[in-house]
Amino acid sequence: MRFPALAAFALLAALPAAAEDEIGEGLPAPSFSLRTMNPDVAGASWIALDRFVGAEPEDPAAKAVLISFFASWCEPCQREMPFLVQLDRMYRDQGLRVLGIAIDKEEAGIETAKKLIDSAKVTYPVLSDRFNFLARRYLGDKAPLPSVFIVRRDGTIAKIERGYAKDASAFLLAEVQDALGIERKGKQPASKRAATAEGAGRGAPAKAAASR
Repeated sequence: MRFPALAAFALLAALPAAAEDEIGEGLPAPSFSLRTMNPDVAGASWIALDRFVGAEPEDPAAKAVLISFFASWCEPCQREMPFLVQLDRMYRDQGLRVLGIAIDKEEAGIETAKKLIDSAKVTYPVLSDRFNFLARRYLGDKAPLPSVFIVRRDGTIAKIERGYAKDASAFLLAEVQDALGIERKGKQPASKRAATAEGAGRGAPAKAAASR
């Protein structure tokens, strides 16, 4: 019975992108549930945002969620990934939850993204937004990559960085510490030199990232 699913897809694809003012710091983060690309690491085939935030999260230890949208063809995203791994390792026990969202739509791109995930030894769940429903909601039609959203435990957005034109480690560490209520430290993760010395945050155009 594939027809109902196809009909639902056609309906969703016809919807316009969400208005830009629906996504903002201090506003509720749109909920989602997506299939994981690395279920062995994620520990689940599907992951929803309300697993970590909201009134009754399944993960009571979660204090903040860092969501990073990326694509296999985005070089800054590739440089950012090892730094996100470092953040996950440093702050997971203190309540940080990192989620990667791959927006690749073609099978070849999805396979490349999986190879990047394996190569970077990613320790956090990576989810597939193959039809870009979530990307249209969070990024709009023409948002550069990588784009990062930090969501508080209450489900509101603490920080948005779309296609940031600066080294990821220059600001993400501080933003994560703020979201977790940790006093900012002067030292940055060792991966800065290896992963982001060339400026992990030089935004790449999200070519048709949220195209219909």
